[in-house]
Amino acid sequence: MQAFTLLSMAGGPTPRKSAGFGVTFSNWMVNEGRGKIFFVLFMLSQVAYFAYSFYQLWTASNLTVFRSVLLYGLPTARGAANVLNYICGIILFTVCRNLISGLRSTVLGRIIPFDKNITFHIWIAYSICFWSIVHVIAHYFNYLNAAAVPFFHTTPEQLSLMSGPGWTGQLISVALFLMVTSAMEGVRRKYFEIFWFTHHLFIVFFGGALMHGAFCFIKADPGSGDPCRGGPTFWKWWIASGVMYLGERLYREFRGRRKTYVNKVVQHPSKVVEVQFKKDTFQAKAGQYIFICCPEISTVEWHPFTLTSSPYEDFVSLHIRVVGDWTTKFAKRLGCRFGDEDEKGMSPPKTLPFVMIDGGYGSASEDVFDYEAAILVGAGIGVTPFASILKTIWYRLSNPTREVALQKVYFFWICRDKEAFEWFQDLLSTLEEENLDHFLEIHTYLTQKLKINEVKNIMINDGVNGVDAITGLRARTHFGRPNWDQIFSGIRDRHKAADIGVFFCGPKVLSNTLHKMCNKWTEATSTGTRFYYGKENF
Repeated sequence: MQAFTLLSMAGGPTPRKSAGFGVTFSNWMVNEGRGKIFFVLFMLSQVAYFAYSFYQLWTASNLTVFRSVLLYGLPTARGAANVLNYICGIILFTVCRNLISGLRSTVLGRIIPFDKNITFHIWIAYSICFWSIVHVIAHYFNYLNAAAVPFFHTTPEQLSLMSGPGWTGQLISVALFLMVTSAMEGVRRKYFEIFWFTHHLFIVFFGGALMHGAFCFIKADPGSGDPCRGGPTFWKWWIASGVMYLGERLYREFRGRRKTYVNKVVQHPSKVVEVQFKKDTFQAKAGQYIFICCPEISTVEWHPFTLTSSPYEDFVSLHIRVVGDWTTKFAKRLGCRFGDEDEKGMSPPKTLPFVMIDGGYGSASEDVFDYEAAILVGAGIGVTPFASILKTIWYRLSNPTREVALQKVYFFWICRDKEAFEWFQDLLSTLEEENLDHFLEIHTYLTQKLKINEVKNIMINDGVNGVDAITGLRARTHFGRPNWDQIFSGIRDRHKAADIGVFFCGPKVLSNTLHKMCNKWTEATSTGTRFYYGKENF
Protein backbone atom coordinates (compact mmCIF):
# COMPACT_ATOMS: atom_id res chain seq x y z
CA MET A 1 0.00 0.00 0.00
CA GLN A 2 2.68 2.48 1.01
CA ALA A 3 4.83 1.66 -2.03
CA PHE A 4 2.00 2.48 -4.40
CA THR A 5 1.27 5.77 -2.64
CA LEU A 6 4.89 6.88 -2.92
CA LEU A 7 5.07 5.81 -6.54
CA SER A 8 1.95 7.69 -7.54
CA MET A 9 2.79 10.83 -5.56
CA ALA A 10 6.47 11.18 -6.44
CA GLY A 11 6.87 14.20 -8.70
CA GLY A 12 3.21 14.09 -9.76
CA PRO A 13 1.81 12.15 -12.73
CA THR A 14 4.19 11.24 -15.54
CA PRO A 15 3.21 13.28 -18.61
CA ARG A 16 1.92 11.49 -21.68
CA LYS A 17 3.90 11.49 -24.86
CA SER A 18 2.47 13.32 -27.86
CA ALA A 19 0.88 10.88 -30.31
CA GLY A 20 0.26 10.89 -34.05
CA PHE A 21 -3.10 10.38 -35.70
CA GLY A 22 -2.73 6.59 -35.87
CA VAL A 23 -2.09 6.26 -32.13
CA THR A 24 -4.80 8.79 -31.32
CA PHE A 25 -7.29 6.80 -33.37
CA SER A 26 -6.20 3.55 -31.70
CA ASN A 27 -6.61 5.19 -28.27
CA TRP A 28 -10.10 6.32 -29.26
CA MET A 29 -11.02 2.81 -30.35
CA VAL A 30 -10.20 1.35 -26.92
CA ASN A 31 -13.21 2.83 -25.10
CA GLU A 32 -15.13 4.95 -27.58
CA GLY A 33 -14.81 3.39 -31.01
CA ARG A 34 -17.28 0.50 -30.94
CA GLY A 35 -20.07 2.45 -29.28
CA LYS A 36 -19.66 5.60 -31.37
CA ILE A 37 -19.33 3.72 -34.67
CA PHE A 38 -22.36 1.58 -33.83
CA PHE A 39 -24.36 4.72 -32.98
CA VAL A 40 -23.38 6.49 -36.21
CA LEU A 41 -24.19 3.43 -38.34
CA PHE A 42 -27.55 3.09 -36.60
CA MET A 43 -28.45 6.73 -37.25
CA LEU A 44 -27.24 6.59 -40.84
CA SER A 45 -29.29 3.46 -41.48
CA GLN A 46 -32.43 5.35 -40.44
CA VAL A 47 -31.69 8.35 -42.65
CA ALA A 48 -30.81 6.10 -45.59
CA TYR A 49 -33.97 4.02 -45.21
CA PHE A 50 -36.11 7.16 -44.97
CA ALA A 51 -34.49 8.62 -48.10
CA TYR A 52 -34.96 5.35 -50.00
CA SER A 53 -38.62 5.08 -48.92
CA PHE A 54 -39.29 8.73 -49.76
CA TYR A 55 -37.85 8.33 -53.27
CA GLN A 56 -39.65 5.04 -53.85
CA LEU A 57 -43.03 6.49 -52.86
CA TRP A 58 -42.51 9.75 -54.75
CA THR A 59 -41.75 7.88 -57.96
CA ALA A 60 -44.17 4.94 -57.54
CA SER A 61 -46.27 4.56 -60.69
CA ASN A 62 -49.34 3.21 -58.82
CA LEU A 63 -49.75 6.15 -56.40
CA THR A 64 -50.35 9.05 -58.80
CA VAL A 65 -53.87 9.80 -57.49
CA PHE A 66 -53.00 9.97 -53.80
CA ARG A 67 -49.72 11.73 -54.54
CA SER A 68 -51.56 14.47 -56.45
CA VAL A 69 -53.79 15.05 -53.41
CA LEU A 70 -51.36 14.62 -50.51
CA LEU A 71 -48.23 15.96 -52.25
CA TYR A 72 -45.05 15.64 -50.13
CA GLY A 73 -47.08 14.54 -47.10
CA LEU A 74 -47.49 11.07 -48.62
CA PRO A 75 -43.81 10.05 -48.96
CA THR A 76 -42.88 11.86 -45.74
CA ALA A 77 -45.49 10.04 -43.65
CA ARG A 78 -44.87 6.66 -45.25
CA GLY A 79 -41.08 7.07 -45.20
CA ALA A 80 -41.20 7.84 -41.46
CA ALA A 81 -43.56 4.88 -40.97
CA ASN A 82 -41.08 2.54 -42.68
CA VAL A 83 -38.29 3.72 -40.37
CA LEU A 84 -40.60 3.22 -37.39
CA ASN A 85 -41.27 -0.34 -38.55
CA TYR A 86 -37.52 -0.94 -38.64
CA ILE A 87 -36.59 0.50 -35.22
CA CYS A 88 -39.72 -0.74 -33.42
CA GLY A 89 -38.88 -4.16 -34.79
CA ILE A 90 -35.54 -4.26 -32.96
CA ILE A 91 -36.18 -2.41 -29.69
CA LEU A 92 -37.37 -5.53 -27.88
CA PHE A 93 -34.09 -7.31 -28.63
CA THR A 94 -32.32 -4.78 -26.38
CA VAL A 95 -34.25 -6.00 -23.30
CA CYS A 96 -33.91 -9.74 -23.92
CA ARG A 97 -31.54 -10.21 -20.98
CA ASN A 98 -30.82 -13.91 -21.41
CA LEU A 99 -30.07 -13.43 -25.10
CA ILE A 100 -27.69 -10.55 -24.39
CA SER A 101 -25.97 -12.36 -21.50
CA GLY A 102 -25.33 -15.29 -23.83
CA LEU A 103 -24.15 -13.22 -26.80
CA ARG A 104 -21.79 -10.95 -24.83
CA SER A 105 -19.47 -13.90 -24.15
CA THR A 106 -19.27 -14.88 -27.85
CA VAL A 107 -17.13 -13.45 -30.63
CA LEU A 108 -19.95 -10.98 -31.34
CA GLY A 109 -19.22 -9.39 -27.97
CA ARG A 110 -15.95 -8.05 -29.41
CA ILE A 111 -17.83 -6.26 -32.18
CA ILE A 112 -21.18 -5.24 -30.71
CA PRO A 113 -21.19 -3.35 -27.35
CA PHE A 114 -23.76 -5.58 -25.64
CA ASP A 115 -23.09 -3.94 -22.26
CA LYS A 116 -24.61 -0.78 -23.72
CA ASN A 117 -27.96 -2.49 -24.39
CA ILE A 118 -29.90 -0.09 -22.15
CA THR A 119 -28.18 2.90 -23.75
CA PHE A 120 -29.08 1.50 -27.18
CA HIS A 121 -32.65 0.96 -25.96
CA ILE A 122 -32.80 4.67 -25.06
CA TRP A 123 -31.34 5.67 -28.46
CA ILE A 124 -34.05 3.69 -30.19
CA ALA A 125 -36.73 5.21 -27.96
CA TYR A 126 -35.63 8.74 -28.86
CA SER A 127 -35.53 7.75 -32.52
CA ILE A 128 -39.07 6.41 -32.24
CA CYS A 129 -40.17 9.74 -30.76
CA PHE A 130 -38.50 11.71 -33.57
CA TRP A 131 -39.91 9.65 -36.44
CA SER A 132 -43.34 9.51 -34.74
CA ILE A 133 -43.41 13.32 -34.69
CA VAL A 134 -42.45 13.41 -38.38
CA HIS A 135 -45.09 10.79 -39.18
CA VAL A 136 -47.85 12.52 -37.20
CA ILE A 137 -47.17 16.02 -38.57
CA ALA A 138 -47.07 14.71 -42.13
CA HIS A 139 -50.36 12.90 -41.65
CA TYR A 140 -52.07 15.97 -40.22
CA PHE A 141 -51.13 17.78 -43.41
CA ASN A 142 -52.46 14.76 -45.30
CA TYR A 143 -55.78 15.01 -43.44
CA LEU A 144 -56.07 18.68 -44.30
CA ASN A 145 -55.29 18.04 -47.97
CA ALA A 146 -57.63 15.06 -48.18
CA ALA A 147 -60.51 16.94 -46.53
CA ALA A 148 -60.10 19.76 -49.06
CA VAL A 149 -61.08 17.33 -51.86
CA PRO A 150 -64.91 17.00 -52.11
CA PHE A 151 -64.57 13.40 -53.25
CA PHE A 152 -63.57 12.22 -49.75
CA HIS A 153 -66.65 13.68 -47.94
CA THR A 154 -64.82 14.03 -44.62
CA THR A 155 -63.15 16.48 -42.26
CA PRO A 156 -59.66 16.55 -40.74
CA GLU A 157 -61.19 15.87 -37.30
CA GLN A 158 -62.95 12.74 -38.55
CA LEU A 159 -59.80 11.45 -40.22
CA SER A 160 -57.58 12.08 -37.18
CA LEU A 161 -60.01 10.75 -34.53
CA MET A 162 -62.64 8.48 -36.10
CA SER A 163 -60.83 6.70 -38.90
CA GLY A 164 -58.95 3.46 -38.25
CA PRO A 165 -55.48 4.96 -38.79
CA GLY A 166 -56.55 8.03 -36.82
CA TRP A 167 -57.72 6.47 -33.56
CA THR A 168 -55.00 3.81 -33.53
CA GLY A 169 -52.43 6.55 -34.15
CA GLN A 170 -53.80 8.56 -31.23
CA LEU A 171 -53.67 5.46 -29.02
CA ILE A 172 -50.07 4.72 -30.01
CA SER A 173 -49.02 8.34 -29.45
CA VAL A 174 -50.54 8.52 -25.95
CA ALA A 175 -48.93 5.20 -24.94
CA LEU A 176 -45.55 6.38 -26.29
CA PHE A 177 -45.80 9.73 -24.48
CA LEU A 178 -46.57 8.07 -21.13
CA MET A 179 -43.80 5.49 -21.51
CA VAL A 180 -41.16 8.07 -22.43
CA THR A 181 -42.05 10.65 -19.77
CA SER A 182 -42.23 8.07 -16.97
CA ALA A 183 -38.85 6.65 -18.04
CA MET A 184 -37.02 9.95 -17.52
CA GLU A 185 -34.25 9.46 -14.98
CA GLY A 186 -35.76 11.76 -12.35
CA VAL A 187 -39.10 9.94 -12.44
CA ARG A 188 -37.62 6.44 -12.81
CA ARG A 189 -35.33 6.72 -9.80
CA LYS A 190 -37.78 8.45 -7.48
CA TYR A 191 -40.99 6.69 -8.54
CA PHE A 192 -39.85 3.34 -9.88
CA GLU A 193 -43.31 1.79 -9.55
CA ILE A 194 -44.79 4.45 -11.86
CA PHE A 195 -42.05 3.75 -14.42
CA TRP A 196 -42.48 -0.02 -14.10
CA PHE A 197 -46.24 -0.11 -14.60
CA THR A 198 -46.38 2.63 -17.22
CA HIS A 199 -43.67 0.99 -19.29
CA HIS A 200 -45.95 -2.01 -19.73
CA LEU A 201 -48.02 0.17 -22.02
CA PHE A 202 -45.69 -1.28 -24.65
CA ILE A 203 -48.44 -3.90 -25.03
CA VAL A 204 -50.87 -1.14 -26.05
CA PHE A 205 -48.20 0.48 -28.21
CA PHE A 206 -47.38 -2.63 -30.21
CA GLY A 207 -51.01 -3.73 -30.33
CA GLY A 208 -51.97 -0.39 -31.87
CA ALA A 209 -49.01 -0.53 -34.25
CA LEU A 210 -50.07 -3.96 -35.50
CA MET A 211 -53.55 -2.58 -36.30
CA HIS A 212 -52.46 0.86 -37.50
CA GLY A 213 -51.58 -0.13 -41.07
CA ALA A 214 -54.45 -2.58 -41.55
CA PHE A 215 -57.06 -0.01 -42.69
CA CYS A 216 -55.72 0.59 -46.20
CA PHE A 217 -55.70 4.38 -45.85
CA ILE A 218 -53.23 4.95 -48.70
CA LYS A 219 -54.71 3.15 -51.73
CA ALA A 220 -53.08 2.38 -55.03
CA ASP A 221 -54.43 3.84 -58.26
CA PRO A 222 -57.64 2.24 -59.62
CA GLY A 223 -56.93 -0.69 -61.92
CA SER A 224 -53.32 -1.10 -60.76
CA GLY A 225 -53.90 -4.42 -59.00
CA ASP A 226 -53.78 -4.76 -55.22
CA PRO A 227 -55.42 -1.56 -53.86
CA CYS A 228 -53.82 -1.95 -50.42
CA ARG A 229 -50.31 -2.50 -51.82
CA GLY A 230 -49.67 -5.70 -49.88
CA GLY A 231 -51.47 -4.73 -46.68
CA PRO A 232 -49.88 -4.00 -43.28
CA THR A 233 -46.13 -4.60 -43.00
CA PHE A 234 -45.26 -3.85 -39.37
CA TRP A 235 -45.84 -7.42 -38.25
CA LYS A 236 -43.11 -8.61 -40.62
CA TRP A 237 -40.55 -6.41 -38.86
CA TRP A 238 -41.81 -7.09 -35.35
CA ILE A 239 -42.51 -10.84 -35.37
CA ALA A 240 -38.92 -11.98 -34.67
CA SER A 241 -38.29 -9.67 -31.70
CA GLY A 242 -41.86 -10.11 -30.46
CA VAL A 243 -41.59 -13.90 -30.36
CA MET A 244 -38.09 -13.72 -28.83
CA TYR A 245 -39.22 -11.31 -26.12
CA LEU A 246 -42.38 -13.30 -25.37
CA GLY A 247 -40.34 -16.49 -25.05
CA GLU A 248 -37.85 -14.69 -22.81
CA ARG A 249 -40.56 -13.31 -20.54
CA LEU A 250 -42.22 -16.71 -20.23
CA TYR A 251 -38.88 -18.34 -19.42
CA ARG A 252 -38.07 -15.66 -16.85
CA GLU A 253 -41.51 -16.03 -15.27
CA PHE A 254 -41.13 -19.82 -15.09
CA ARG A 255 -37.63 -19.60 -13.64
CA GLY A 256 -38.37 -16.72 -11.29
CA ARG A 257 -41.64 -18.06 -9.86
CA ARG A 258 -39.88 -20.86 -8.02
CA LYS A 259 -40.07 -20.03 -4.34
CA THR A 260 -36.83 -19.11 -2.59
CA TYR A 261 -36.74 -18.62 1.16
CA VAL A 262 -34.61 -16.05 2.96
CA ASN A 263 -32.47 -17.72 5.62
CA LYS A 264 -30.37 -14.84 6.97
CA VAL A 265 -30.77 -11.07 7.35
CA VAL A 266 -28.13 -8.64 8.62
CA GLN A 267 -28.88 -4.96 9.16
CA HIS A 268 -25.77 -2.89 8.44
CA PRO A 269 -25.13 0.82 9.16
CA SER A 270 -26.28 3.55 6.77
CA LYS A 271 -29.57 1.74 6.00
CA VAL A 272 -28.04 -1.22 4.20
CA VAL A 273 -29.54 -4.69 4.56
CA GLU A 274 -27.74 -7.92 3.75
CA VAL A 275 -30.04 -10.73 2.58
CA GLN A 276 -28.96 -14.33 2.14
CA PHE A 277 -30.98 -17.16 0.64
CA LYS A 278 -30.47 -20.51 -1.00
CA LYS A 279 -31.70 -21.67 -4.38
CA ASP A 280 -30.44 -25.04 -5.60
CA THR A 281 -31.05 -24.33 -9.29
CA PHE A 282 -29.46 -20.87 -9.24
CA GLN A 283 -26.31 -20.22 -11.25
CA ALA A 284 -24.42 -16.96 -11.71
CA LYS A 285 -20.95 -15.61 -12.35
CA ALA A 286 -19.02 -13.13 -10.24
CA GLY A 287 -20.14 -9.55 -10.82
CA GLN A 288 -23.54 -10.43 -12.26
CA TYR A 289 -26.89 -9.07 -11.11
CA ILE A 290 -30.33 -10.54 -10.46
CA PHE A 291 -33.91 -9.36 -10.24
CA ILE A 292 -35.79 -9.99 -7.01
CA CYS A 293 -39.52 -9.97 -6.26
CA CYS A 294 -41.24 -10.24 -2.88
CA PRO A 295 -44.86 -11.34 -3.53
CA GLU A 296 -46.00 -10.12 -0.10
CA ILE A 297 -45.18 -6.58 -1.27
CA SER A 298 -46.02 -6.88 -4.97
CA THR A 299 -46.31 -9.84 -7.32
CA VAL A 300 -45.34 -7.80 -10.39
CA GLU A 301 -42.44 -5.64 -9.20
CA TRP A 302 -38.95 -6.97 -9.95
CA HIS A 303 -35.96 -4.92 -8.84
CA PRO A 304 -32.31 -5.39 -9.95
CA PHE A 305 -29.50 -5.86 -7.42
CA THR A 306 -25.89 -6.89 -7.85
CA LEU A 307 -24.79 -10.14 -6.23
CA THR A 308 -22.33 -9.91 -3.35
CA SER A 309 -21.85 -13.67 -3.06
CA SER A 310 -19.35 -15.74 -5.01
CA PRO A 311 -20.29 -18.66 -7.29
CA TYR A 312 -18.13 -20.78 -4.97
CA GLU A 313 -20.41 -20.13 -1.96
CA ASP A 314 -23.44 -22.27 -1.21
CA PHE A 315 -25.76 -19.29 -0.77
CA VAL A 316 -26.81 -16.17 -2.67
CA SER A 317 -26.41 -12.79 -0.99
CA LEU A 318 -27.41 -9.21 -1.74
CA HIS A 319 -26.63 -5.93 -0.01
CA ILE A 320 -29.61 -3.63 -0.49
CA ARG A 321 -29.55 0.07 0.30
CA VAL A 322 -32.92 1.19 1.67
CA VAL A 323 -33.76 4.32 -0.33
CA GLY A 324 -37.20 3.85 -1.92
CA ASP A 325 -40.70 2.60 -1.18
CA TRP A 326 -40.12 -1.00 -2.21
CA THR A 327 -36.76 -1.41 -0.46
CA THR A 328 -38.19 0.16 2.71
CA LYS A 329 -41.16 -2.21 2.77
CA PHE A 330 -38.94 -5.19 2.01
CA ALA A 331 -36.43 -4.33 4.75
CA LYS A 332 -39.15 -3.85 7.35
CA ARG A 333 -40.79 -7.13 6.34
CA LEU A 334 -37.40 -8.75 7.00
CA GLY A 335 -37.42 -7.29 10.51
CA CYS A 336 -35.16 -4.26 10.03
CA ARG A 337 -36.00 -1.11 11.97
CA PHE A 338 -34.82 2.43 11.21
CA GLY A 339 -36.60 4.51 13.86
CA ASP A 340 -39.45 5.62 11.59
CA GLU A 341 -42.81 6.71 12.96
CA ASP A 342 -44.69 3.76 11.44
CA GLU A 343 -42.44 1.31 13.33
CA LYS A 344 -43.93 2.13 16.74
CA GLY A 345 -45.69 -0.94 18.04
CA MET A 346 -44.46 -3.02 15.09
CA SER A 347 -43.60 -6.49 16.36
CA PRO A 348 -40.69 -8.48 14.92
CA PRO A 349 -41.74 -10.89 12.15
CA LYS A 350 -42.22 -14.50 13.19
CA THR A 351 -41.19 -15.80 9.78
CA LEU A 352 -39.11 -14.53 6.90
CA PRO A 353 -40.85 -14.10 3.53
CA PHE A 354 -40.17 -16.14 0.44
CA VAL A 355 -38.85 -14.30 -2.59
CA MET A 356 -38.52 -14.97 -6.29
CA ILE A 357 -35.26 -14.32 -8.11
CA ASP A 358 -34.46 -14.10 -11.80
CA GLY A 359 -30.91 -14.17 -13.14
CA GLY A 360 -28.02 -13.90 -13.09
CA TYR A 361 -27.40 -11.58 -15.92
CA GLY A 362 -24.12 -10.46 -17.42
CA SER A 363 -22.44 -7.16 -16.69
CA ALA A 364 -19.13 -5.52 -17.52
CA SER A 365 -17.62 -6.52 -14.16
CA GLU A 366 -17.62 -10.23 -14.99
CA ASP A 367 -14.86 -9.54 -17.53
CA VAL A 368 -12.41 -8.66 -14.75
CA PHE A 369 -10.56 -11.99 -15.10
CA ASP A 370 -9.69 -11.28 -18.76
CA TYR A 371 -7.15 -8.56 -17.92
CA GLU A 372 -3.62 -8.64 -16.57
CA ALA A 373 -4.53 -6.01 -13.97
CA ALA A 374 -7.83 -4.56 -12.81
CA ILE A 375 -8.92 -1.36 -11.12
CA LEU A 376 -12.15 -1.82 -9.17
CA VAL A 377 -13.85 1.40 -8.04
CA GLY A 378 -16.95 1.38 -5.87
CA ALA A 379 -18.69 4.46 -4.49
CA GLY A 380 -20.86 3.80 -1.45
CA ILE A 381 -23.21 0.87 -2.06
CA GLY A 382 -21.67 0.67 -5.54
CA VAL A 383 -19.07 -1.59 -3.95
CA THR A 384 -21.48 -4.57 -4.14
CA PRO A 385 -20.36 -6.18 -7.44
CA PHE A 386 -16.75 -6.08 -6.28
CA ALA A 387 -17.53 -8.01 -3.11
CA SER A 388 -18.52 -10.92 -5.34
CA ILE A 389 -15.47 -10.45 -7.56
CA LEU A 390 -13.00 -10.18 -4.65
CA LYS A 391 -14.40 -13.34 -3.07
CA THR A 392 -14.10 -15.20 -6.36
CA ILE A 393 -10.53 -13.98 -6.84
CA TRP A 394 -9.62 -15.27 -3.40
CA TYR A 395 -11.25 -18.67 -4.08
CA ARG A 396 -9.46 -19.04 -7.42
CA LEU A 397 -6.08 -18.13 -6.00
CA SER A 398 -6.51 -20.32 -2.93
CA ASN A 399 -7.67 -23.31 -4.98
CA PRO A 400 -6.12 -22.91 -8.44
CA THR A 401 -7.50 -25.27 -11.08
CA ARG A 402 -6.29 -23.33 -14.13
CA GLU A 403 -4.07 -20.37 -14.89
CA VAL A 404 -5.62 -16.99 -14.15
CA ALA A 405 -4.74 -14.07 -16.44
CA LEU A 406 -5.41 -11.55 -13.68
CA GLN A 407 -2.22 -10.78 -11.76
CA LYS A 408 -3.00 -7.60 -9.83
CA VAL A 409 -6.10 -5.90 -8.42
CA TYR A 410 -6.36 -2.31 -7.22
CA PHE A 411 -9.50 -1.87 -5.18
CA PHE A 412 -10.80 1.65 -4.43
CA TRP A 413 -13.76 2.20 -2.14
CA ILE A 414 -15.04 5.75 -1.75
CA CYS A 415 -17.61 6.43 1.00
CA ARG A 416 -19.32 9.54 2.26
CA ASP A 417 -19.79 8.29 5.85
CA LYS A 418 -17.34 6.17 7.83
CA GLU A 419 -19.97 3.70 9.08
CA ALA A 420 -20.38 2.38 5.52
CA PHE A 421 -16.96 0.72 5.70
CA GLU A 422 -18.44 -1.81 8.11
CA TRP A 423 -20.48 -3.45 5.30
CA PHE A 424 -17.60 -5.57 4.03
CA GLN A 425 -15.05 -5.14 6.80
CA ASP A 426 -14.83 -8.88 7.53
CA LEU A 427 -14.35 -9.71 3.85
CA LEU A 428 -11.62 -7.12 3.32
CA SER A 429 -9.85 -8.11 6.54
CA THR A 430 -9.82 -11.75 5.44
CA LEU A 431 -8.45 -10.81 2.03
CA GLU A 432 -5.70 -8.76 3.67
CA GLU A 433 -4.74 -11.61 5.96
CA GLU A 434 -4.55 -14.12 3.10
CA ASN A 435 -3.19 -11.79 0.45
CA LEU A 436 -1.12 -13.91 -1.95
CA ASP A 437 2.07 -12.26 -3.22
CA HIS A 438 0.60 -8.80 -2.71
CA PHE A 439 -2.07 -9.60 -5.29
CA LEU A 440 -4.57 -7.09 -3.89
CA GLU A 441 -4.15 -3.45 -2.92
CA ILE A 442 -6.98 -1.87 -0.95
CA HIS A 443 -7.50 1.90 -0.99
CA THR A 444 -10.33 3.43 1.03
CA TYR A 445 -11.37 7.07 0.80
CA LEU A 446 -13.60 8.97 3.21
CA THR A 447 -15.15 12.13 1.77
CA GLN A 448 -17.20 13.10 4.84
CA LYS A 449 -16.18 16.14 6.86
CA LEU A 450 -15.40 14.89 10.35
CA LYS A 451 -16.23 16.56 13.65
CA ILE A 452 -13.44 17.67 16.00
CA ASN A 453 -14.06 14.88 18.51
CA GLU A 454 -14.05 12.30 15.68
CA VAL A 455 -10.71 13.61 14.43
CA LYS A 456 -9.24 13.40 17.92
CA ASN A 457 -10.51 9.86 18.35
CA ILE A 458 -8.97 8.80 15.03
CA MET A 459 -5.64 10.40 15.91
CA ILE A 460 -5.53 8.57 19.23
CA ASN A 461 -6.51 5.15 17.88
CA ASP A 462 -5.02 5.19 14.40
CA GLY A 463 -2.27 2.62 13.98
CA VAL A 464 -3.05 0.77 17.21
CA ASN A 465 -2.24 -2.91 16.61
CA GLY A 466 -1.21 -1.94 13.09
CA VAL A 467 -4.75 -1.25 11.81
CA ASP A 468 -6.62 1.79 10.57
CA ALA A 469 -8.89 3.47 13.13
CA ILE A 470 -11.80 3.80 10.70
CA THR A 471 -11.81 0.56 8.69
CA GLY A 472 -9.91 -1.81 10.93
CA LEU A 473 -7.70 -2.71 7.95
CA ARG A 474 -3.94 -2.52 7.58
CA ALA A 475 -4.45 -0.20 4.61
CA ARG A 476 -4.80 3.39 5.77
CA THR A 477 -7.87 5.45 4.95
CA HIS A 478 -7.37 8.50 2.73
CA PHE A 479 -9.40 11.63 3.41
CA GLY A 480 -10.97 13.50 0.53
CA ARG A 481 -11.37 12.45 -3.09
CA PRO A 482 -8.80 10.41 -5.01
CA ASN A 483 -6.35 12.15 -7.32
CA TRP A 484 -7.09 10.04 -10.36
CA ASP A 485 -4.34 11.52 -12.52
CA GLN A 486 -1.70 10.41 -10.01
CA ILE A 487 -3.34 7.02 -9.56
CA PHE A 488 -3.62 6.22 -13.28
CA SER A 489 -0.12 7.51 -13.93
CA GLY A 490 1.31 5.32 -11.16
CA ILE A 491 -0.51 2.21 -12.34
CA ARG A 492 0.49 2.86 -15.94
CA ASP A 493 4.16 3.09 -14.91
CA ARG A 494 3.82 -0.20 -13.04
CA HIS A 495 2.18 -2.09 -15.91
CA LYS A 496 3.94 -1.35 -19.16
CA ALA A 497 2.41 -2.75 -22.37
CA ALA A 498 -0.56 -4.20 -20.46
CA ASP A 499 -4.33 -4.20 -20.83
CA ILE A 500 -5.97 -2.99 -17.63
CA GLY A 501 -9.68 -3.28 -16.93
CA VAL A 502 -11.28 -0.41 -15.02
CA PHE A 503 -14.63 -1.33 -13.51
CA PHE A 504 -16.95 1.06 -11.72
CA CYS A 505 -20.29 1.05 -9.95
CA GLY A 506 -21.67 4.27 -8.53
CA PRO A 507 -22.89 7.76 -9.42
CA LYS A 508 -22.78 9.13 -12.95
CA VAL A 509 -20.46 12.06 -12.15
CA LEU A 510 -17.66 9.80 -10.94
CA SER A 511 -18.32 7.42 -13.83
CA ASN A 512 -17.72 10.23 -16.30
CA THR A 513 -14.49 11.16 -14.52
CA LEU A 514 -13.13 7.60 -14.64
CA HIS A 515 -14.18 7.23 -18.28
CA LYS A 516 -12.18 10.36 -19.14
CA MET A 517 -9.20 9.12 -17.12
CA CYS A 518 -9.17 5.84 -19.06
CA ASN A 519 -9.15 7.74 -22.35
CA LYS A 520 -6.55 10.22 -21.12
CA TRP A 521 -3.99 7.68 -19.88
CA THR A 522 -4.44 5.03 -22.59
CA GLU A 523 -1.55 4.59 -25.00
CA ALA A 524 -2.58 2.05 -27.63
CA THR A 525 0.92 1.24 -28.85
CA SER A 526 3.03 -1.91 -28.67
CA THR A 527 4.69 -0.63 -25.48
CA GLY A 528 1.81 1.42 -24.09
CA THR A 529 -0.81 0.67 -21.44
CA ARG A 530 -4.47 0.52 -22.37
CA PHE A 531 -7.23 1.18 -19.84
CA TYR A 532 -10.57 -0.44 -20.77
CA TYR A 533 -13.55 1.12 -19.00
CA GLY A 534 -16.63 -0.79 -17.89
CA LYS A 535 -19.61 0.37 -15.84
CA GLU A 536 -22.48 -1.45 -14.23
CA ASN A 537 -25.52 -0.79 -16.40
CA PHE A 538 -28.94 -2.28 -15.70
